[in-house]
Amino acid sequence: MTVPTPRTALLVGAAGGILREVALKLAEEGHTLVLFDRDADALNRLAERLAPLTKVETVVGDITDIAAAGRQLTDIVEQFAPSILVNGVGGDTRVIGYADLTTDHFDQSFLENVVSSWIAVKVCAPRMAADGYGRIVNFASAGGRTYSHFNNAAYVAAKAAVIGMTKQMAYELAPTGVVLNVVAHGPIATERVAGAFERRNPAQREAVLSRLPMGRYGSVAEAVGSVLHLCSESAGYSTGSVIDINGGLYM
Repeated sequence: MTVPTPRTALLVGAAGGILREVALKLAEEGHTLVLFDRDADALNRLAERLAPLTKVETVVGDITDIAAAGRQLTDIVEQFAPSILVNGVGGDTRVIGYADLTTDHFDQSFLENVVSSWIAVKVCAPRMAADGYGRIVNFASAGGRTYSHFNNAAYVAAKAAVIGMTKQMAYELAPTGVVLNVVAHGPIATERVAGAFERRNPAQREAVLSRLPMGRYGSVAEAVGSVLHLCSESAGYSTGSVIDINGGLYM
């Protein structure tokens, strides 16, 4: 078994349900972690959990405040030169019909999902390219691959845009040793998503599960495997790809 080369990983939205598990697995592999999130309390709890395993740095910031985040990310690159970047910000559990959406919904969805991922890549990728090595993983959604039973058109449009944006940036960075890929999760039972599910009445919950070929939500543990692969050295010939983790919802 090949032992991974210790590197530095920047996780944006690190306190989220899936990225917390990604952080744990990367820590177990010996990577240094830079955890970026706006929830200081959750960030500190995560850092305390990981500190016995590896070196951990925390940065409290809002990635959707693009100007401030750009400055913070620049400082991170200068201090730590991360060669792994995972953008895990963005998500929406609101079912809103197209006629009830407003331009504010689209502005919010694109800021949280597209622009936030772009600013992190814009700041981090040039240093990775100069070093000749980089692994970047952006989070999309099964909704960005097709339609969604669980969200709304603004969210679906934003996640589709994440896929298109990632493919273009992957093409531009392909000669440099930096690869960019997308993980498109279906319904994963994070605390937020599971909470939204539990707030539905029994008939609604049954209707949701009936639309899933496997008849259940995915677990957080099932969500992280492909993310970890795309962070690894063995993903060096994968770029611009979309990995679907959705229990057969989209195939």
